[in-house]
Amino acid sequence: MAASLSSAALSMSSLSLSSASQLPSTSSQLQLKSSFLCGPLRSRSASSSASFGKLVVKRRPLFCTPVATSSYMADHELSPDEIKKAYEELFGPAFSRLKKSGDEEGGFGRRKERSVRDNMEEKVVQIRRVTKVVKGGKQLSFRAIVIVGDKNGRVGVGVGKAKEVINAVQKSSADARRHLVTVPLTKQKTFPHRAEAKYGAAKVMLRPAALGTGVIAGGSVRTMLELAGVVNGMGKELGSKNPLNNARAVVEAVTSMKTFKEVSEKRGIPMEVLWQ
Repeated sequence: MAASLSSAALSMSSLSLSSASQLPSTSSQLQLKSSFLCGPLRSRSASSSASFGKLVVKRRPLFCTPVATSSYMADHELSPDEIKKAYEELFGPAFSRLKKSGDEEGGFGRRKERSVRDNMEEKVVQIRRVTKVVKGGKQLSFRAIVIVGDKNGRVGVGVGKAKEVINAVQKSSADARRHLVTVPLTKQKTFPHRAEAKYGAAKVMLRPAALGTGVIAGGSVRTMLELAGVVNGMGKELGSKNPLNNARAVVEAVTSMKTFKEVSEKRGIPMEVLWQ
């Protein structure tokens, strides 16, 4: 009886050893035998399968990917051009909706402010903290006034409000670029003639100046003339000192000026005579 029990024990031990030899020894071998292991359960499934001596079969979701060894990945590594080509076959041409500046076209909802790259110069004239009184209390925000110009006859003024100062400046800069006006300039970079304009309680007078005079003005009027490209000219604030109203009065004054082409057509004089 004891001999039969010992022989049975020996047969069981040999069977367990043979079955254990057939089982995968490491987690990497187990991963090779299991064609798909998904998500974060890969390492845990491999360790549990190796410890218990059996393969844990799990239900494969839709996002499962085949497991490959490092040597397999090294042999089948794709170049960036091949990856781009495969992407275009699945989803269309890559980067087709991007401009050279990096701004994406289209989209839903409110568009984000795009970075503007041009030859315009900006100057912040005023930043004020304003308050809006509502039923629940006061809403604090910032108002910025920015003047932009290319120093070649184009200038504009804009206003923007936001909860943060930098956002208010960005909004006012974009608003100024949307309201650019052209300033008629002579060869001496001055005005062709005198001009006066009024905006609200602000009144501005602009006068041409001789070569070498420079810009004689103050406040926002001086900023407008400098960014417009005026080298010789005079400006005077005759009414309110509000920087926004004075800047807009300058816009009204320069838009009322007559260009040499308009004067030559109206008077019937060649432009060469007017330029002398």
